[in-house]
This record gives sequence, structure tokens and C-alpha cells, in this order.
Amino acid sequence: MPKSRAEEYVEKLADELVRLTPYALKRTGLVQSQVFVKIEDYSLICAPYQLSMKQGIFLVVLSPQEIRFFQRYEKKLCSIDLTFQKTGSKKPLSMLLRGRLERIGAVKGKKNVCMLDASIKGCPNELVEIIGDYITAFDGLKNQFESFKDRVIVVEETAAKLMRFNYYAEIVLNGASTRASLKSLSVNKLTINLPRVPPGLAEGQPCQVKLYFQVYQFAANGKVTSLTQVQGGWTAVTVEIGFTPELIEIVDDYFFRRGVLGRAAAPAPTA
Repeated sequence: MPKSRAEEYVEKLADELVRLTPYALKRTGLVQSQVFVKIEDYSLICAPYQLSMKQGIFLVVLSPQEIRFFQRYEKKLCSIDLTFQKTGSKKPLSMLLRGRLERIGAVKGKKNVCMLDASIKGCPNELVEIIGDYITAFDGLKNQFESFKDRVIVVEETAAKLMRFNYYAEIVLNGASTRASLKSLSVNKLTINLPRVPPGLAEGQPCQVKLYFQVYQFAANGKVTSLTQVQGGWTAVTVEIGFTPELIEIVDDYFFRRGVLGRAAAPAPTA
């Protein structure tokens, strides 16, 4: 008898932790504000940090006294309350998971923030499929990152419209943001123009570039690889960036939509 999708995911991916970034939250549908860990009569509002089919790691605000209080419940039963709102579904999916509190302790350098680690007993198939689908799709994006490397898109009017770009970008250097004009992009490199060079901007400098599209607003981490003076007193800055799932999705959608439009515009073959 063939295995179900959930059974295959459990067999292959049960121990793989998903880092719950803003991208992961959006793609899985996990509602960040509706995550609770219940310990006896206490219900803790948590920020999801990592999740697998066997384990959940959460951040919670507690005083040192409260941390010591809840540490007495380590290795005892707890429950985890999660809510998912999938795109296209009007009704949220609520899950109450049985678990055990494994550890709870302060996060170094973060006042009153602690990390709570809970094991999950008997992960429901709905959650198995949500996690498994996400991991599978994310691995596919890693392959696309390699295949799309250095395929440059010049951000002119037609391309911007296909990508649903909001014509807004910023470069963040040492915590300070400067408005930028996005000129071209690929999954591993961005070129932006700056009306002025922020203090400290130099080749080899780590930075972030924030990009605003209709579907995603996100920051790409990278480093400056070149600075060039261009017409009008602007400075062209090239930034090499790492794996950024939101951008890979946008680039993949752009090439797909461009191909569809190209086929639609092509003349019909003659007999």
C-alpha cells in the first residue's frame, strides 16, 4: 500500500526544524499573535522561533522570578496552541498539541526574554503536511537560487510592473537607512543608485537592502562590492546578496509571466 504524503514527510523530515522567519510565517500561514504554551493553569503568549514535527522552540517575556517559577515544570506535560490562516481559506485552522516542557531559560543579552523548548507528542497530520510542504518548497527555492544566479533583470517600467515593484528601496548601513533607486537585480546581486553616499559606505562593507514589492516587503543581507559615480552626481552601488527566498519567488514569477506574455504575443504559425 503506498504511503500517504504525511507518512513520507514523517519518515524523511520529522527532525528538521523550520526557522520561523517572516517568510516562513507567511508561507505556512502560522498566525504569530495566536501562539500559546499552556502549563497547568498558566497560558503563556509566545513568539514562535522554530518548529518541527517533534519540537517547538518559542520566545516568551518573563521576569527572572517568573522564569525560576516555570522551571519547576520542566519535564512535565504542557500543551501548545497554534493557529494557521492559509491563503484562500476563510476559516482558520486551530491545533492543540500535547507536549512536554523540556527547558526554559533566559536569552543572553535580552532582558526579560526567555526561550522555551517543548517536545511534541503525536504531531497531527495537518501540521506534518504544513511543515513538510514548506520544507519541500524551500528546498526547491535553493535549487532555483543556483539556476537564476547572475540572470540580471533591468528594473525598467515593464519589468517593474511584471514584478509588482513599488518603486521603493532603502540601503541600511550601521542601523541607518538611506533611500535608494533600484536599477537592476538578480537573485544574488542588486544594483542601486544613491543620491548621496552614507557615512562608512565602502567596498566590502556589510549592509542590508530593503525592497518593497506588492507581494513581499523584505530585507536582503549582503556586502558592497563596487561604488561607481554615474551621471547626475549619483553613486551606483553593487551589493552581492545571499539566499533570499522572497526575491527568488519574485524572480521566478517574473520569468514565468514574461514567458507567458511572450508566447501570447508571438505570431501564429503559418500553414
